[in-house]
Amino acid sequence: MNTKIYLTIILTMLLAAAMPAMANGAGRPAKKERTVFLGGEVYDSFTRTRVKAVVTLLNADSATVDTDTCDLWRTFASFGFTVPRRPARYVLKVEAEGYETAFVPYDMQPRGRKAEYLVPTIHIKRAQNDIYRNVGLDEVVVSGTRVQIAYRGDTIVYDASAFNLPDGSMLDALIRQMPGVELKDNGTIYVNGKKVDYLLLNGKEFFRGKNKVMLENLPYFTVKEIKMYDKSTERSEMLGRDIEPKDFVMDVNLKREYARSYIANAEAGAGTDNRWAARAFGLYFDDRRRVAVFGNANNVNEDRRPGSRGDWSPAKMERGLLATKQAGLSLQTETEEKRVMNDLDATVTWSDADNERHNATETFAAAGNIFGGSSSFSRAKDFNTSVSDFLRLRKLHIQSRNALHYTNSRNTAWGRDSTMRDTLLNRSWSDGLGRSRSLSLNGITMWSQPLPWGDILSIDAQYMWQKRTPDELFGLSGTQYAASLPADRRNYYTDAADESYSYSIQLGYMFALPKGWYVEPNFTYGQYWHSASTSRYRLDRLGDGWTDATGLLPSTRDSLLMAFDWDNSDWGNSLTRSYSGEISIQKSTDNMEFFLSLPVKRSRERLHYNDYSVDTVATRSYTEFSPWLEYRYNKGRQRHELSYQMQVAQPEFTALMPGDDTTNPLAHIVSNPDLKARTDHRLSWQTTLRCDSARLTWYVGADATFTHGAWGVRTTYDTQTGAYTYTDDNVDGNWQTAVKLGVNGALDSKRRLRYAVGAATRYVHSVDFAVAYDTPSDDLSRVNTVRTGLDMSLTYTLGKLTAGLAGKYASHHSRSDRAGFKPIDAFDYQYGASLTYTIPVVDIDLSTDFNVFCRRGYGSAEMNTDDPVWNAQLSKSFFKGSLVAKLTAFDLLHQLSNKDYSVNAQGRTETRYNSIPRYLMLSLAYKFARKAKH
Repeated sequence: MNTKIYLTIILTMLLAAAMPAMANGAGRPAKKERTVFLGGEVYDSFTRTRVKAVVTLLNADSATVDTDTCDLWRTFASFGFTVPRRPARYVLKVEAEGYETAFVPYDMQPRGRKAEYLVPTIHIKRAQNDIYRNVGLDEVVVSGTRVQIAYRGDTIVYDASAFNLPDGSMLDALIRQMPGVELKDNGTIYVNGKKVDYLLLNGKEFFRGKNKVMLENLPYFTVKEIKMYDKSTERSEMLGRDIEPKDFVMDVNLKREYARSYIANAEAGAGTDNRWAARAFGLYFDDRRRVAVFGNANNVNEDRRPGSRGDWSPAKMERGLLATKQAGLSLQTETEEKRVMNDLDATVTWSDADNERHNATETFAAAGNIFGGSSSFSRAKDFNTSVSDFLRLRKLHIQSRNALHYTNSRNTAWGRDSTMRDTLLNRSWSDGLGRSRSLSLNGITMWSQPLPWGDILSIDAQYMWQKRTPDELFGLSGTQYAASLPADRRNYYTDAADESYSYSIQLGYMFALPKGWYVEPNFTYGQYWHSASTSRYRLDRLGDGWTDATGLLPSTRDSLLMAFDWDNSDWGNSLTRSYSGEISIQKSTDNMEFFLSLPVKRSRERLHYNDYSVDTVATRSYTEFSPWLEYRYNKGRQRHELSYQMQVAQPEFTALMPGDDTTNPLAHIVSNPDLKARTDHRLSWQTTLRCDSARLTWYVGADATFTHGAWGVRTTYDTQTGAYTYTDDNVDGNWQTAVKLGVNGALDSKRRLRYAVGAATRYVHSVDFAVAYDTPSDDLSRVNTVRTGLDMSLTYTLGKLTAGLAGKYASHHSRSDRAGFKPIDAFDYQYGASLTYTIPVVDIDLSTDFNVFCRRGYGSAEMNTDDPVWNAQLSKSFFKGSLVAKLTAFDLLHQLSNKDYSVNAQGRTETRYNSIPRYLMLSLAYKFARKAKH
């Protein structure tokens, strides 16, 4: 693609975004008086807590202009009006049940281009005759038919009490049952096909970026409702206007009795095959503080539960065996006036992973495909700690995020590999052990000052520092060839180190224009320094005594230097200075968001590189243009989203230096000094519509990615030894596109019978260099792949009964016009049922699911299987629900395994992983809650 095509794409999307406005403005519009926003907040004068007050705006003649009810969000209670942009005297009448009516005068004096005006914070007093002021009342629960999903304006609300879950369930079990919601195994959440950016707890952040902390530790019984909505960023909130794109969040709201309380929940269990699990969670909440602590330890590496609508597929199983111990702390505080707000999160994790992998590969080649098989086993023990702090000085318009991360890892591994064509060409084995430690710091501080005339001045500063040392690896390897070649045996020791830092300062000025438009030019200066070294040693060169000595080093430095591998060691030190200029255009209203950014970045990089055969100082300069566009329209039952992003990636400067890595005798890597940058163009669109009369919500979307100058790999195959030579190079022609749609709703008026259907199709045009035999070639391999998917479920809920049917289908079809290519048609499908029911009289909760997973069309017979999987759980509560006993059965039929499949332009890979064995586990869970003293 050239520059004309890039500009055409951008102009086309700008025109599409402007069409609604153009349509509404057909003909000559009538001249309208300019308006501005007038808003404020209302709080209790004594407790400083938010109040859901009714605010009436009166003019100088005491006539009513408008009325608004405070929106309660997080710890804020805000109201707002749209008024003419002219000098005026207003009186705000503030009323709330149990409070004295307050009258607050405000003089509107428009200045410059300022479009938003805030009334000083309003504090109202309790009425003297308020008979409830000193009486504590428990929440009244009204029984009746519960609606699982409702809509409040643009907010989607799920009522937690409308879902049937067994005692002892956590938040993740609730989310998996919510219509239109998909919870991935890594904690990522999608709502009607749209990804949730992060989770909130009562409107506040909770281990942002670590969804699984809340999903796995927050008890379901504490949750009142879950909301999904577009949330303004912290920076926008402090300024009182949206200057950045909103985030799509999931806000978990606790029941009233837990909003100011102590909560504790603990569970411990033991099972067959030496399986065990334990967890503990504590939470304290009041109006200005929140403290949460948790601990979690288990060796079942699995967070899904029976009754989860068939999510136990072999492709989604956790890989390997994993034992984890984790502890965490979350502390949030704020002052009475909310001038200072601080969030502190800290986690500590110990993990022990035991992984086994078996690979079957087929490499496409015109002269005949090449087959390979390998097995590997590894054991990794890691320690990780993470501390992050988010400070907001609201009156000063300053916010700062800082984080520290530390890791300490140890691992051992061994593997076996073979390559064959018509006959076996080689066999190889490897054993290794390694250790590494790393420490990193990063942060950003942002200051934004609204000016009296409506513009905004901003300064952002960010930094990063990280260091990895030591980073050591010991490795033994051996290779035997079918040809009359001597066997290769090596004993490697690798000592690596890596350190880097960066900082940048950005200065911006946002101009406020009529009709809510803003234009912001900004300038950024940044610097990045990176130093990396890799020293390799061939210990086998020291004599026969070092042939099998794993994990040992010579006693003297001189002896170690005798084994130094000059050909495969290198050192580099680089410094990059960059200057960026950006123009952004934006407009944000209650229903519409438009953001266009046009950044240009100029970088100059200086590298001192030494691989002991080349010692040089090199420089390079480059300019990057990376525009992006976001457009959203959200009103009532409609939501439309359109985005475009262009990203440019430069190859690592050290990768452009002359290099020839022969560490692995079967994988020879040659650098390419002529490797160029790659450019990705990503375009996406989605529309979500709601039809209340038909009780359904549906969405349709599409995305496309075009890559210019993709990084392909030139691969040359040695027919005598079975070894490969790899060189990165640019290749054009890679692109992919996808279409998705989904619908979910209720089939009956009482919304007991619900359905959900999701379908997606992706077409991938993959281009890479064809594998050449013995002599390098410029021939290309093109493979066209179509992936399809269909997901269906039907759920019926009545009282304590929830029953469901589920079915899924996925297919993979690959074609190529390359000679000798055999079409690939692989299929995965499943069907099954789930049940959650409270058995009367004995009052025992039963949860179970049964699914059959089928695979067809794979090259390996071990992949073409039918796997019936049955899981079940019984739970019984005692002492009014304070104690819960659970019996969990995982994979009763012992059929579950983990398998993966991938295809690209150079070949296909079928992989099997070890997975956790079936087990029975008996556990006890205890919960405690007490209201805090007021």
